[in-house]
Amino acid sequence: MELFLTNFLAALPLFALIAIGYLAATVKLVTPAIGQALSKFAFNIALPILLFRLMSDITHLPPPDWNIALAFFGSCFLVFAIGRFLGHRFLNLNSDERTIFGMATVFSNNVQLGIPVAVALLGQEAMPSIAIIFSLNGFLMWTLVTIAIELGRAKSPSIVTTVTKGTLQTIRNPIVIGIILGFFWSISNLSMPAPMAKTIGMMADAAAPVALFAVGVGLTQYRITANLSTTLLITFLKLGLQPLVVYGLCRIFNLGHEAMQATCLLACLPVGVNVYIMAQEFKVMQGATANSLLVTTALAAVTMPLIMSCFGLL
Repeated sequence: MELFLTNFLAALPLFALIAIGYLAATVKLVTPAIGQALSKFAFNIALPILLFRLMSDITHLPPPDWNIALAFFGSCFLVFAIGRFLGHRFLNLNSDERTIFGMATVFSNNVQLGIPVAVALLGQEAMPSIAIIFSLNGFLMWTLVTIAIELGRAKSPSIVTTVTKGTLQTIRNPIVIGIILGFFWSISNLSMPAPMAKTIGMMADAAAPVALFAVGVGLTQYRITANLSTTLLITFLKLGLQPLVVYGLCRIFNLGHEAMQATCLLACLPVGVNVYIMAQEFKVMQGATANSLLVTTALAAVTMPLIMSCFGLL
């Protein structure tokens, strides 16, 4: 209990920033448009600069274990398949709905919430591990959902076209660009001029509070509606089953402590807004995914430190 309380208090300021953003938007101190602008600033500028700064010294750290990708994304594919089965068996969802339901059980809020939480709780030592997951996550998840939707609609998707499109989107992703540029700066062994380091440091320091505040503002756009049974099942699979499966795969692949910390921490995160974007794109499950964004984000403030404490990883 003492360990959980320590970890809960360590994570609490991060979730408090989300709550402050939510409250500010609720009482109309800021508008949804401001929240969207802050979110774009965080995603396109501040978070990539933060990752650049962290990656710029990465050569001083041990190389990452690439089994991290097998553990994390292996859990995604397993839980996604379980979600699709449960959606069909117990919720009577059609093929498109099962796909979005399954995606909600595995697609975490890795960028706006994952980066600040990982950096705050795990430090720079976690960067090699989380860089692997961040670089592959959007590409693999969007490719998976696109192929699953097209197959469910009895179409014959072009695998080459889908993969090519996903690769190009990944390369243009500001988060991935920040990681790549930071890595190349690190291996160049160039010293960073003091004015440049100061400017980058100021921008990087703004990344976490702005991103988390923007998450809170954005959550006010969603409302708890019907489909509560669907929401509860998504919540159980995302915050309960996926961390457990990731932990088991980390053990199977014999990951080191730091790699296991980063992998399990990202698996404990709530549903990402990309799932709601997917639901809008394919015009299914908008209500349930909006519910899951709110519920899992609120609960993760407790479940994340609790699960990480139970695993002995924080």
